[in-house]
Amino acid sequence: MSKICAIADLGTNTFQLLISPKNEFQVLNQLQRPVGLGMGAMEKVTLQEDAMDRAFVCLKEFSDLFLAKGGDLSDFRAIGTSIIRRASNADAFIQRVKKELGIQIQVIDGMQEAEYIYSGIRNSLPERWEKTSLVMDIGGGSVEFILFKGNEVLYRASLELGGLRLKSMFSVNHEFNLSIIDDLDSYVSKEMQVLFSECERARPAVLIGAAGAFETILELENRPGLAPASCEIDLAQFRWHKKSLDSLPYQDRVVYPGMKAFRASIFPYATFLVEKVVTELGIKELWFSSYSLKEGFWFKELSPSIKQP
Repeated sequence: MSKICAIADLGTNTFQLLISPKNEFQVLNQLQRPVGLGMGAMEKVTLQEDAMDRAFVCLKEFSDLFLAKGGDLSDFRAIGTSIIRRASNADAFIQRVKKELGIQIQVIDGMQEAEYIYSGIRNSLPERWEKTSLVMDIGGGSVEFILFKGNEVLYRASLELGGLRLKSMFSVNHEFNLSIIDDLDSYVSKEMQVLFSECERARPAVLIGAAGAFETILELENRPGLAPASCEIDLAQFRWHKKSLDSLPYQDRVVYPGMKAFRASIFPYATFLVEKVVTELGIKELWFSSYSLKEGFWFKELSPSIKQP
């Protein structure tokens, strides 16, 4: 058995890897790859061959790095989320990865995903964080929400409102366009109805965004997205950049300063969701956390001696 572990978050749009010692949390290596496993899979919920090939190549890169660092594949945890739990042919991909790479993919449901995300976020925040807060993790297929106060989780939900999913439903020539806003807003409002009802009672003061699109939101401010583990985002700047980007065609959005090319196509859907939540709930404080599912998995599953929030 090795002294290090690897945790891979297999998202609908992005695959991420964390390598850490097993006895204490420390980022030894961190990788992020725009795999696009869910591309072409939203309508029929079937993984495409080219997407599975990209995912396989990425997982081989991850496992090769882990082995080169002295890791053992028994300590490599691969976590499958939205598109892997929904796709009709996901088992074929899972079996290929197990047979050819020796990696067993663990598929989790939306509630378990939210629990890991909460654990990651809670361990990134300043000590004595008592503000009633709403966590939001925007993926390609789903969005996880966790409403909490102190160490108490008040509500959690996993909604199929991820960027790739919304883009497959609302677009013009396969890209975001301001003309779809009314239809998009109507759909999202209906899907978030229960969430808003729960939040009306608890009245969260802060929205905390987990990694992903929120990392890009921070980078638009010309600030590094990976340090510190958590920090406040300038809400006024967020809204200024959102307005600017919404009006741009894809070819201009992709070269916008601070924009990651692989996020440019679905980014307006993510910022729409953020603005929707902030506006509906009257939230005045927006935070970023670089910790999410993979970090939360470490704290929750690989470090039982550490007190969990």
